[in-house]
Amino acid sequence: MSSLSNILEQGRRALQVQQLAMQVIGHNTTNAGTVGYSRRRLDLQTAVPYETGQWDTGSGVDVLRLARVRDTLLDNQIRNSTSVSSYWSAREDQLGRVEEVFNALGDNNLGNLLDDFWNGWHDLANDPESETARYALRDRSTALANTVKRVHGQLEAQVEETNGRITDAADKMNTLTAAIAGLNVQIARSELSGEEASDLRDSRDLLVEQLSEITDIAVQEQGDGSINVYVGGQVIVQRDLALAVQADVATSDPKRAVVLTLGTSPFSWTPTGGELGALYEQRDRELPDMINRLDRFAREFSSAVNQLHVQGYGLNGSHGHEFFSADITGAADFALSADILNDVSFIAAASTNDAPGDNSLAIAIGQLQHESSIDGVTLDEWLRNVPLEAGSRRAAAIQQRDIEGAVLENAANRRASISGVNLDEEMAKLIEAQKAYEAAAKIVQTVDEMMQTILSLK
Repeated sequence: MSSLSNILEQGRRALQVQQLAMQVIGHNTTNAGTVGYSRRRLDLQTAVPYETGQWDTGSGVDVLRLARVRDTLLDNQIRNSTSVSSYWSAREDQLGRVEEVFNALGDNNLGNLLDDFWNGWHDLANDPESETARYALRDRSTALANTVKRVHGQLEAQVEETNGRITDAADKMNTLTAAIAGLNVQIARSELSGEEASDLRDSRDLLVEQLSEITDIAVQEQGDGSINVYVGGQVIVQRDLALAVQADVATSDPKRAVVLTLGTSPFSWTPTGGELGALYEQRDRELPDMINRLDRFAREFSSAVNQLHVQGYGLNGSHGHEFFSADITGAADFALSADILNDVSFIAAASTNDAPGDNSLAIAIGQLQHESSIDGVTLDEWLRNVPLEAGSRRAAAIQQRDIEGAVLENAANRRASISGVNLDEEMAKLIEAQKAYEAAAKIVQTVDEMMQTILSLK
């Protein structure tokens, strides 16, 4: 049968357990708004009973476990969704920067400038002996060439900017992996000594999610509480070791692209997913594609116009002169020839010499607007499609970003319902712990009075 001392021990143990319960509740409520915090749960169990005979009533309550509430599978899903969502967000941002290059032109966009160019030849065809029409054509042609060159230069500058962002992301990645490795050591040391390391685990999980925003990762927990983090099958964090990502400039590349390597590996690393994956996609595919399209337009366009123009005769009887500079290699050197810039009378409108009113060459050049020239696409459509494709790609990225953002938000809400702090629930637990504490205190007080009664007997 239970003795008074056993009952007193039950009360004492109950007081300690309820104190711990209130500490857990206090920790939860004060961190209700803390990013990355997982609520703590105190699980109780019946204490091991005393061996006091047939009528043993038990030995009270004991703590089964104190741990954070966390769903590992959901954490993995959120990490994957974070990487995908970050990829599309960064991709939309980068494509938005490209679209701004074209939108900033306003009414002087490439399409309008092309229309002005073609209209300039039509105006010259209507008045082939006019110097005024030739001045207008020269100015319109110069505006078109300068704008193509400006857009090309701004896209090239975005390549450099993207290289800088890749380097910054690699530096941030190194900071995160070093911090994760440091927390690995603290967690393993704490749990090995029997201490509870939920706060440290929360901090580490938050860093891992931030890392997943940068690139696609995989996480594997070890028996000692530490984790291994993998990138493309390569371990970058193992207990206290963090493999640094090296960002070096490829000296053999004329565009001086930044190349990433993992640790001392001689092989370059191409990230997938996350912000870095989007930056690589933009730098190595999207921007070069648009730059190459502008370069090809400048070459094909100038060549097509020059091939006709050299056959014609200018207002001053000149023959064999190019309209655009010869041997244009791309948009960077897209410009009118020096002869045309210096003297508009070199602009040819006639196909024969000494033929006043001959406008056949001006008409032929104007017809280039509707002729197929590049991969079955007219010169006109080829240039107009560049900003249109940029806008289309961004619209697709916005749509995918919103989809992936909704998936991530849904997963985050599910985790919040599991791991987040519900203040109403915590207040209910607080009242329960308070009542249990008061009851335990009353038991201790009553047993003390009973003991005093026994001690006062003579």
